[in-house]
Amino acid sequence: MAYEIYLKQDCPRIKVSEITLKKIATGILKDLGLKNAVLSIVLVDGPEMRKLNRRYLRHAWSTDVLAFGQKKSTEHLKEMLPAEVFRRKDIDFLGDIALCLPKIRAQAKEYEHSFEEELHYCLCHGILHLMGYEDKGRVAFRKMHRKQSQILACVKKKKA
Repeated sequence: MAYEIYLKQDCPRIKVSEITLKKIATGILKDLGLKNAVLSIVLVDGPEMRKLNRRYLRHAWSTDVLAFGQKKSTEHLKEMLPAEVFRRKDIDFLGDIALCLPKIRAQAKEYEHSFEEELHYCLCHGILHLMGYEDKGRVAFRKMHRKQSQILACVKKKKA
């Protein structure tokens, strides 16, 4: 199995362990049955997330996670990846995930989770979106959140 996970920290006020985040991402990809995958993750602050959300989704607010599939990968995020990633045939480029650390920290307090739990939950949510899962509508929302909980429980059990 080969996973290439590129991580860029653009929110210096909030520290995140790159090693741990990459391990969680790898565990999620394994649990989903992917054998070879490339994923880029960028950690941003509120203003940057608002800018991304406005530019790509026409929403004028910040959000916790945005996922851009392979075909919708943004130039802003693509610059993180080596050019050869896009030429390789032996590995799937899933896309880009932007995670808004201040928003995730606020949600963690609101939901009474640790910051790390909420961060991992949002990361899993973004990866599931890249895999085609949707959360529009009550039934789809419940299904996707159930899947996230199952995956993260499995990843944490294997990590322990």
